[in-house]
Amino acid sequence: MSKANQTKQFIIEKTAPIFNCKGYSGTSLNDMISATGLSKGSIYGNFENKDDVALAAFDHNYSLIVTYLRKQIEARPKMIDRLLVYPETYRNFLELPILKAGCPILNTSTEADDTHPLLRAKAINALMFGKV
Repeated sequence: MSKANQTKQFIIEKTAPIFNCKGYSGTSLNDMISATGLSKGSIYGNFENKDDVALAAFDHNYSLIVTYLRKQIEARPKMIDRLLVYPETYRNFLELPILKAGCPILNTSTEADDTHPLLRAKAINALMFGKV
């Protein structure tokens, strides 16, 4: 992975929890700078704007929850136990670091419903089709 791609991934990983917790509107450039320790120029040298960071952060948050659910499902041999992964995960969501601020899909769909068309589309695709 190139240095530029590593930096981009670093920005995504550090800002994704903030976007999930504070939402798109509530996340400021200063939040992103504080989380990454990078300058404004470094962040916007890797992303065109806040929208691009938010979209990448949603993809990252979504992939974390999908990966977690798949791993839990694959570890269970019986179909009923596999189905129970979903309610068990969301019943105990405060114990999972990736869900401490809530479900990234539901958080994003609630906020972006009428304020951010691109995030709204990603949330809809995640809910309806299981992809972003």
